[in-house]
Amino acid sequence: MTRYLFTLLLCVQFSFSQSADHLNTILKQLKLNESQIRIELFTEKILPYDKNKSVLVIPKYASDIEEGSFVLDAYILVIDNVTGKIIYKFIEPNAWTSDALILTDITIDTGLYYLNKTTRAFGIRADYRTQSQPNPFSETNLSLYIVEKNTLKPVLHNYRVYKYGGEWDMKCDGEFEDIDSTIDIDKLQNNNFNNLIIKTKITKTENTFKNDDCDSKETIKKETTKLIFDGKQYK
Repeated sequence: MTRYLFTLLLCVQFSFSQSADHLNTILKQLKLNESQIRIELFTEKILPYDKNKSVLVIPKYASDIEEGSFVLDAYILVIDNVTGKIIYKFIEPNAWTSDALILTDITIDTGLYYLNKTTRAFGIRADYRTQSQPNPFSETNLSLYIVEKNTLKPVLHNYRVYKYGGEWDMKCDGEFEDIDSTIDIDKLQNNNFNNLIIKTKITKTENTFKNDDCDSKETIKKETTKLIFDGKQYK
């Protein structure tokens, strides 16, 4: 057990060190300083289908921080893992805003997004939440990116795949709604790209204080929709 924990610790330290090295190398290429980015939201992930490359998300401040709120430019990069050289780059100004709705996390999604026989996308998820206890709210937005003609381009922009919200008296009485979507790939195509099938589960919960107990009633509904590629993006 001791040997296993020691090995695990070394792997974590190596991964952290490698990530830090990549960040320093990338910032030099972008001519940015670490003080210009929201370091706790920086993320990096090796592409499982091309382990010589990694995706990096550099969240650069687009404006000054004001009373806890900030706006970030999105630097979405694909790099060579050996040299740290940027291979593909996409920059979206003012991509994320953290204000009353707080940006808490950015993650890289390397799911099986096969958009046609030769094109696989990767995703970037942005998580938000509020600090309100009587009116809790959170959501996750997904963007998809592909490499096309040696250029990194977005094909799905900030599509909401998760939403949770409600209102309650902080004791029992209240109503909540949980909306959770997953993406399947359709066999049918438009403009040479497979349609995206959005399967959504909507769970509504109503809590009522009755007979000295908090009674909960839950209803579930399922919906299916499609997103179609218009030649530039999915809509």
